[in-house]
Amino acid sequence: IEDADRISLARREFVAVHTPGHTADHLCLYDPEEGLMLCGDHVLPTITPHISGFGPAADPLKDFFVSLDRVASFDGIKLGLPAHGQPFTNLPERVQDIKQHHHERLDLLREVSDTLGQASVQKYMKELFQQRSWGPMAESETFAHLEHLRRVGESDAVRASDGVLEYSFK
Repeated sequence: IEDADRISLARREFVAVHTPGHTADHLCLYDPEEGLMLCGDHVLPTITPHISGFGPAADPLKDFFVSLDRVASFDGIKLGLPAHGQPFTNLPERVQDIKQHHHERLDLLREVSDTLGQASVQKYMKELFQQRSWGPMAESETFAHLEHLRRVGESDAVRASDGVLEYSFK
């Protein structure tokens, strides 16, 4: 399925909307006639989707921001149908909330860099997430945020003598 393909499903005509970010190949399905957006894991009503730093995307967080703006720009969306949680009616507002959350995470990384200096992804992860959330998903999401900041020129990454990737901010 490619972006903008038409898909007939359950006696409805959907338009495929490529929305990389959560995964590189994520799709939403849009029914313009009824104003429905099957959001999958792209826009969730009460939590933010996991953005992994691992995979083919060079900057999955940037891709996610672009995809969020894209779905928010669709006119006439009456109902978002997520993969997790309840249907919701405020897709553009929810997109802004999710973007704000990630911008706050980026700001927090900038702030804690003053204390951490050059540090591993795991050390930055421990500043972003509560201990109960520490683990591979939190680490990969921290990596995605750090890589985003590196790609926009705000930080550098080097391999320490033990092979661990460490980030420092400019």
